[in-house]
This record gives sequence, C-alpha cells and structure tokens, in this order.
Amino acid sequence: MGFGDILEALVVTLVTSVLLILLGIVYFGVTLWIVKSASNYFFGPGLDANWAVLSAALMSVGAILAGAIEKKPSRR
Repeated sequence: MGFGDILEALVVTLVTSVLLILLGIVYFGVTLWIVKSASNYFFGPGLDANWAVLSAALMSVGAILAGAIEKKPSRR
C-alpha cells in the first residue's frame, strides 16, 4: 500500500464523515419540525422548545442506531 492509497483513503474517510454529519443535522432538523408541527396540531401551541429538541434528538438517535445495527440478510 503506497502513499497515494493512504492519502486517498484518508480523503474518502474525511469526505464521508462530513457528509454523514451533515445528513444527521438535516435529519434532526426535519424530525424537530415534525415534532413541533404535530404538537401544535394535536395539543395546541404549548410545547416548550426544550422538550421538542429533546424529543427530536431521541427520535433521531434511535433511528440512526436502528439503521446502523440492522441485521443484514446473509448471502448464500
């Protein structure tokens, strides 16, 4: 494995990490919007912003972890 291969792997890893972080932020924003909209629709305007952020964070973490540990079908 040469220096070029190591440099290429490092660049790919950095780009992938940045992309995954950005997608996580977007997913959190969409989840936060859904939580706030649903709360206002069903319960009226009374949800504190702290509780909305906590709910969206827990839902985002749960969805990301569930996707990460999902059992893949075995190939035979």
